[in-house]
Amino acid sequence: MRLRALSLVPILALVSLRALAEPAPNTAATSIEPLPAPSGPTAAPGRSVALEVSPLLGSTSPTPAGWSGFLVRVQNNEAKPLRGEVEVLSRLHSNQQRFRATAPFVVGAGTSVIVRLPTHGNVYGETKVVARDDAGNELGTHTTAVTNVQEVFLLDVSETSRLKGAIGDASISPLFSPWGGYGTYGSGPQIKVGSPRFDPATGDPILPDRAALYAPASAVLLRSDVLVKIGAAELEALSGYVLAGGTLAVALARPEDLRSPVLAAFAGGEITQTSPHSETLKELVLPAAPSNATKEIPFAEAPSEEIGKALAGFSGGNLRGSRYGASATYGLGEVHLLAFDPTRKPTVDDPWVQGRVLDLTRRAFDRKSSVVYRQGGSPGTVDLDRVRQELDPNEGSRWAIAVAALLLIVYAVLAGPMNFTMNANKGKPLRALVWLPILSAAAFLAVVLIGLVAKGLSGRSRHLTLVEAGAGMTKGTARRWRGFFTPRSKDLTVRTSDGTSVVTTAVVASPATIDDHMLVDRDGARLVDLALLPWQTVVVREDGFADVGEGISIVHEGEQDTAVTNRSGRDLRAALLVLPGVTPRYFPMIKDGEKVLASAGKDWKTSTQGAGWLRQVSGTRRAGSLDLHPLGSTHLRTLLEPDAPGLGEAWWAVEDSAGGLVDWFPEDVPVLLGQLDGGEGKTSDAGLKLERDRLLVRIVGYGGRP
Repeated sequence: MRLRALSLVPILALVSLRALAEPAPNTAATSIEPLPAPSGPTAAPGRSVALEVSPLLGSTSPTPAGWSGFLVRVQNNEAKPLRGEVEVLSRLHSNQQRFRATAPFVVGAGTSVIVRLPTHGNVYGETKVVARDDAGNELGTHTTAVTNVQEVFLLDVSETSRLKGAIGDASISPLFSPWGGYGTYGSGPQIKVGSPRFDPATGDPILPDRAALYAPASAVLLRSDVLVKIGAAELEALSGYVLAGGTLAVALARPEDLRSPVLAAFAGGEITQTSPHSETLKELVLPAAPSNATKEIPFAEAPSEEIGKALAGFSGGNLRGSRYGASATYGLGEVHLLAFDPTRKPTVDDPWVQGRVLDLTRRAFDRKSSVVYRQGGSPGTVDLDRVRQELDPNEGSRWAIAVAALLLIVYAVLAGPMNFTMNANKGKPLRALVWLPILSAAAFLAVVLIGLVAKGLSGRSRHLTLVEAGAGMTKGTARRWRGFFTPRSKDLTVRTSDGTSVVTTAVVASPATIDDHMLVDRDGARLVDLALLPWQTVVVREDGFADVGEGISIVHEGEQDTAVTNRSGRDLRAALLVLPGVTPRYFPMIKDGEKVLASAGKDWKTSTQGAGWLRQVSGTRRAGSLDLHPLGSTHLRTLLEPDAPGLGEAWWAVEDSAGGLVDWFPEDVPVLLGQLDGGEGKTSDAGLKLERDRLLVRIVGYGGRP
């Protein structure tokens, strides 16, 4: 059962007090000892400046399509301070699409600075990192290719990962296969293990400061003594990663760490140590590896005697016994308190432990199938045309074409036959030539006026947002599609909705190409110099988070019923509750503060249209060994139109933009879909009036206050 997890907001406030005393990630730090980097330090010609570059999640982490990040360390060995800028440029080889992120830096004499920069890669593209001083002179460069094959990647937050040698490159068999048409398993999927860089001055890991930058990681493993001292920005990013469907595994390093408010927030309550759960001791058989697999974890029925005596269990909050120790849901993700410490010897060498770490990573990868918009991810094939139509004011001005066509027909009749006939009957046929330019000018002005009325004289913006959250959670992962439209050429600055979001252009009008510049500094991230053409709509994609008031609860009611309570602060319109087993119940409206029972909702199976939708949803699609249930938006729109005009079209746009490999309705948990009236409450975006703000929600699982 999914219970409401404690909020990390007060925890982040406490952690931020310590962060005030720590060096900011984009400012000078006193770390002089060089950090190991795969690219090695490169010195600028004639300068005593060294540059080290590595992927943010470690040298072995992939640089996939979608969001990831780089860590850049600038060592200034000169006698005076150095100012400059770090740039990460991602582009297709054809130069048809470019993404550039920049961040300023200042480093004192004899010290170094560490800069974290996000990047958005494209399949078959490449990424280049360049550091320049304030005069534009290059200090160093680093180039890497964007991988076109998704990987099962475990981030082991250890200075030296022992797991990499133990299970790295071992055969793994995820049930979910999102590879689509570009990329193959070859000899079978393998698990990749990597570790982040550690700051030698503090001994702390350098982790992403934005949740989207965890996109390459299937799961994150760390020890509890590392977790409890993570900085505020890093902790917010890590909690956001789990909230959005990620997996966090924690190995207990010290008994006192169980009293940490950070661990309690993830687990949903106070934690106590117990004996190992019976579920942990059950036999685990991994799927058979392919015959040509290069490495395989051997089967072990039980742990060694030494490790078996050290196994631990945990209880409290949302924790329940699992194969790995004790596990709890947090938002759309999972948190595992491990019964063992796989980062230390001799545990890491035990096949029983290795098999469970492998299975945990496989499960984490499979869980991606139940998230519509994976934070920072990039599905292989998507269709954004319907998103553009939802956000394009031109789609609502088609009437102007018909009116203008009728006007031109009337003009042709008046200026031609009627004009010449009337003046000929009056005996003054040449007077028709006088009226002809007058009628032509009037028709021209009328057409222009119709165009101005249809398209408007001022710029406008529209939003289409999907928030996905666990039942009862006050915060959820959000994908915002933000459309901008102006009657004249204009350059916009598009800021993120919060300090942890990332943005990139998704759709531009032909023949323009995407050429983004995201500036990252103390004021947050923002797209600058976003070019808009007259009467054309540009769509920006933002990956971030959104509040859901006090949450929307889904709990058991009695032995056979389910209750939904809306505490979002807004009315929930056209609410569709799909119970386990794909059993739909429909409510035209669930008002703020209202509680409804599933048994009181309309059963769509009793109507012809509802039965047609149910057949479409039940007709599952295979993705590897998983059955995925589609949204069925083509049937859904006719069912929702009477209660929420245009909502069905919005769901259709969301389904197309998410790609086809999404399990919208997992069979073991309830899913609630609906629209929150009033949107997010904004009135403008990038200086343009916000004329439409459609906010959709998808609530998954059981949890929350009854």
